[in-house]
Amino acid sequence: MGLAGRQTLITLKLFAAADRGPTSVHYQDLVRLQPTMEELEEAAVWVRTQDASNDFPTFVDQVIEHVHRDRT
Repeated sequence: MGLAGRQTLITLKLFAAADRGPTSVHYQDLVRLQPTMEELEEAAVWVRTQDASNDFPTFVDQVIEHVHRDRT
């Protein structure tokens, strides 16, 4: 069994943070990874397709905005 690569980890943490919110451990892990905006946008392409809710893409965008603010 191998370890998840950085981009995979960012993608999965973004998905979990969008699902669980900015107070979740997943959000805190995502901030600690200090992803670049490019990494977040790359992750968001897949994450936005993982929930059929009309609001989910907005949640993903909000998490990205919060991460960008909190990592600086």
